[in-house]
Amino acid sequence: MASTGLAGMAIAGSALMVSDPALALTEQQILEKLARVPVFLIVNGEGQSLTASVDTEAEDVEVPIVFLNSTEAENFLTRAENEGSAIAADAQIAILPLRDVYAEASSQLDSPNFLLYVPSASSVQQASQIAEQEIEGVPLYAAVDLEREQYLLTGENTLPMFFSLADLQSQVSALVESNPEIQDSIGVEVTTLETILGNMAADDPEIDQVLELVQFIPASQTMEYLEELSEGSEVAE
Repeated sequence: MASTGLAGMAIAGSALMVSDPALALTEQQILEKLARVPVFLIVNGEGQSLTASVDTEAEDVEVPIVFLNSTEAENFLTRAENEGSAIAADAQIAILPLRDVYAEASSQLDSPNFLLYVPSASSVQQASQIAEQEIEGVPLYAAVDLEREQYLLTGENTLPMFFSLADLQSQVSALVESNPEIQDSIGVEVTTLETILGNMAADDPEIDQVLELVQFIPASQTMEYLEELSEGSEVAE
């Protein structure tokens, strides 16, 4: 476990637990947690999403490509247009809650974990630097109490997992400002969305009590982007 204090956003181990027991997550509980996470898909004129071939143990399957960041989706379309790709002819960006994409994958594929998630390149680089190892997947960040070796929960007894490190740092900074004595005991655990979703689907009693408390926090940049789109559509009307 590395401990550099708040300034370095230390990394805590992955075996951190909370004391209160909880029941295993149902699929409905997982979907409820994903309802507040917006994702971006590239779709054609018929509403069919862009897919990629994924090699499973049984066969190759076509799965939706799910962008977690609007910029990455827009950059993909721009590259396709510049390269004269047929994909760009009638393609557009569709915004959906991850709940809907996950539920559809769950009904059509052997496992919703076959979805192909595309994080922003900068978030992966940032997470890899913090973890001091290569991060593969969509980075998530959670605050931890290094002294007690537990996740830092909110007053509502939830475990926020942030898609943005800057958003987590902002919240922790506000907490430290009112409680300066805890500055050196707060760190960060880096994990991935794929890992958390895989654990939720695995029904492991040893970690279900933690997963029960997880609350995904979309990046503020993404929420601001959606708000701007909403305001723009209202003006157009």
